[in-house]
Amino acid sequence: MTQSSNPTIRWSSDVPKLIKNFSNRVVIGLDRDGVINKDLGTYVTSIDDFEPLPNSLEAIASLRRLGFKIAIITNQGGIEKGLMTSDDVDKIHMHMLDLLGKAGCSSIDAIYYSVSSRKSDMFAKPNLGMFKRCEKENPHIKFNKGYYVGDKMSDLKAAYKIGATPILVRTGHGLETELELKKFTYRDIRKKTIVFDDLSSFADYIQLH
Repeated sequence: MTQSSNPTIRWSSDVPKLIKNFSNRVVIGLDRDGVINKDLGTYVTSIDDFEPLPNSLEAIASLRRLGFKIAIITNQGGIEKGLMTSDDVDKIHMHMLDLLGKAGCSSIDAIYYSVSSRKSDMFAKPNLGMFKRCEKENPHIKFNKGYYVGDKMSDLKAAYKIGATPILVRTGHGLETELELKKFTYRDIRKKTIVFDDLSSFADYIQLH
């Protein structure tokens, strides 16, 4: 595991056999909790807590087979709160990658996570530190030509600011975010956002467009 000189970000770069840069289409960025796996309302602190949402892993595999780059970008504020460690998160991600492999997705391009959810943390969404670091370390990835899928307003804000098409799923906190999106203050983000029931529905849409 490589660690940045800035203690507020860790990224999984120690799994080169699982993460390969071979996709030739635009990037699809994914939030984790509430999009790929069930949001517990607290934190996923161990592999026992990681419960994939129905058909989410298969949806990622489908997108990968279509040639899309896949980058998972997630806030993991429980690290700063002392509820889990970076090593715990790495184990969860290795478990997730193993499950993805069994679902037919043998590789993705990147996983990045912040260790806090503080607004002042440049690496925590809706700030763009993780996205910019991902682009810098993976020159084939440009978010302004892709999508970012999330269930929270912080996900949509980050997608909008980096120039990706914001995708809202109704899983996790998605239903309440959909209501929040109707506020006048979010009118510009709302115009850019496409809403789907879940990640599988988004993957079905992508296959037809």
